[in-house]
Amino acid sequence: MWYYIRIVFLVIFIGGLPVWIRILSFWNRSSDYIQTFIVPDPSNDVYDFIVVGSGSAGCAISNSLSKHNKVLLIEAGGDPIALHKIPGIAYEILNNPDVDWMYETVPQKAAGFGLKEQKVLYPRGKGLGGSSNLNYMFYLRGNALDYENWANITKDDTWRYENVLPFFKKSLVYNGVFWDSNLEKHYGQSQYGNLYVEARKYSPLREEFINAGKELGYDEIDANADQRTGFGDVEASIRNGSRWGAYRAFIEPLLNEENLKIARYSQATKIKIDKTNRATGVFYVQHGQIKFAKAKKEIIISTGAVDSPKLLMLSGIGPRKHLESLGIKVKVASEHMGQNLQDHTAVALMPVTIDKQISLMPLRDFTLNEVMKYWINGTGVFTNPSAAGAQAFISSSTVKKKGVDWPDLQLYMFAAGNSPTTVEDCSRVQGFNETVLRPFLEPILGKDGFFIVTTLVRPHGRGEITLRDKNPFSPPVINSRLLEDSRDAKVLVEGIKLALRLVEETNSLQGLGAKLHKTSFSQCDHHKWKSDGYWECYIRHFSISLYHPTSTCSMGKVVDSKLRVNGVRGLRVADASIMPVIINANTNAPAIMIGEKAADFVRDYWASQYEVCPFNSILMSDAVTKCFYTRLT
Repeated sequence: MWYYIRIVFLVIFIGGLPVWIRILSFWNRSSDYIQTFIVPDPSNDVYDFIVVGSGSAGCAISNSLSKHNKVLLIEAGGDPIALHKIPGIAYEILNNPDVDWMYETVPQKAAGFGLKEQKVLYPRGKGLGGSSNLNYMFYLRGNALDYENWANITKDDTWRYENVLPFFKKSLVYNGVFWDSNLEKHYGQSQYGNLYVEARKYSPLREEFINAGKELGYDEIDANADQRTGFGDVEASIRNGSRWGAYRAFIEPLLNEENLKIARYSQATKIKIDKTNRATGVFYVQHGQIKFAKAKKEIIISTGAVDSPKLLMLSGIGPRKHLESLGIKVKVASEHMGQNLQDHTAVALMPVTIDKQISLMPLRDFTLNEVMKYWINGTGVFTNPSAAGAQAFISSSTVKKKGVDWPDLQLYMFAAGNSPTTVEDCSRVQGFNETVLRPFLEPILGKDGFFIVTTLVRPHGRGEITLRDKNPFSPPVINSRLLEDSRDAKVLVEGIKLALRLVEETNSLQGLGAKLHKTSFSQCDHHKWKSDGYWECYIRHFSISLYHPTSTCSMGKVVDSKLRVNGVRGLRVADASIMPVIINANTNAPAIMIGEKAADFVRDYWASQYEVCPFNSILMSDAVTKCFYTRLT
């Protein structure tokens, strides 16, 4: 009897998620449309600042600037739906058009052979909170050397790690496992904090994975405190088992504040730039109506590494030949716009099984009892997507030869079993070709197991984003050039061989009966199983994006070190697109840091415009003193 009730529950709740997402999203959109007839149109007002895009950075900026300024936040989506709060169904929410832009790359030349049409999916969050509504919530800052590199590239010391650390801590409410008096440097808190970070209570195989690393000689580490090679826990932006994304951290507390106005379901189509090359306003479309909002001081673009260069190019800022070929009038030639695309490439070691029933199997473990545990106590299987348990940061042999500990590989333990629906799920959500994946996984479907995901976090390859046409509603053309640089494939081979060693050479995982199975994989049969050639072939078939695109509006190329768009006044970009080089860990926390830092840049600049020189400075004609009687241009 209970078995049939469970099946009905799974069909209605999990199998019906796309329908529930559509219903809840339709309700939000309809409610907002009705509101447009009741509340004053925000486009009728003039603002100090306009923020375009409410992803992780945009939410942080809007929160910070609206404390003492009039701010309009323009967002193409609406409020997050209730299902966004449940971490355990994060995987199922991906690739739904109401909450995800569902971008994809062009067919790849050197990888994607096991994907549909060799296209890599590029999910991007649509709605207040952006991709923090879709991600796995890992809270990671990256390596100190990442930021030293930024400072060297930009020749601006404010980007060194010790100078960005306060902006990581500024919004943090830390309830993790690493807090003690000796780590106040990394986790000290202020009353401003809104971003909750905790360790996941439900993390099967966490200890086994960390102990396996110790068996191979690696230390246990805190990846957010002087990150180095080692294995450690995964902490996440959650609160009492519920997703705590950028919307809940930065926007929800300000919904009734007069200084912050939000234009929902409003897709920005163009930045207005006047004859003096100053950005003065934003054209956008809300519920089918074209509108225009004006900014007195600045416009900040925070639509992410895919859409920020797209909007700027639509506005006439970009490579001259490309824009002219599409009939777009060039306002400022910016040849690097959309170039330098970087991302983290991921590939899972599979198929692996274990003998014990301790991995997450949705058909077995998503029960009514677990729903109640989550609803009442914020505990259980629904608090963790794909049972993410632990992680490792590893420096490849190439990095070690340089004598630095700057990891270029990140490994994750996902204690998700080989569900009977794995092939269909991977096809729908990640774009795998079922004709390639099914014979490879079918023999072990229904068995407990896990996935060790190997990720290249310091790639050599670079891609690009260009416009498809001048229609603002057309998706951009994304070419990640996945694994076209042979060095990237070489590093991933090292990573997946380490994952195999963890499975086959450690008592911690062998004690679970862990086994890598040799199944049908005709595409790589011409290589000896487990040889370097086999693993490179495997990687070129099954590698995907980890959904961390960056660097398409890089500092030093498109924007300066204060994030001002080169050649345009009153216009900044603040999101992951400004990274000159991608950091070696998940990008959500760094994007929030960038937002906090951008708000600080903006405040400092505009405060200096109204400082009045002391009388003695006027008499002495002190040109060095940063004070003025009138505003700077």
